[in-house]
Amino acid sequence: DLLTPIARAHQFLTFTTPPNLQSAVAYGLGKNDTYFNDLSSDLQTRRDHLGKGLTALGFDVLPCEGTYFITTDFRPLGFHGNDVEFCRHITTEARVAAVPVSAFYQGGGIEHFARFCFCKEEASLTEALSRLTTHFG
Repeated sequence: DLLTPIARAHQFLTFTTPPNLQSAVAYGLGKNDTYFNDLSSDLQTRRDHLGKGLTALGFDVLPCEGTYFITTDFRPLGFHGNDVEFCRHITTEARVAAVPVSAFYQGGGIEHFARFCFCKEEASLTEALSRLTTHFG
């Protein structure tokens, strides 16, 4: 019971910018517009690649904009456990990691969603889809 709120707090702390990284942010903000346009286009391509692959596997993929995570409902796959069990299952069985969405909520009812990160090399996304296809296909 004690570890649940600690684990949730940890999720929020790992996605904040510590003061020692502020100079790196300043460097990044100094990049020209071409860098950011290319980054946006590349991430959009990766999002679409992963989203199409997950949809083809049977996941219900929720629309996403302004993030590098795709949220999916895994119930159409026939998995009957909760999101923590699902994420553990695909990590151990298919060697693909996802984040249980319930980690970000204190109430119940959000236990059938998993989110996948697409800010990876395209080859990594393709490999993850291949592993999931082998496991669920």
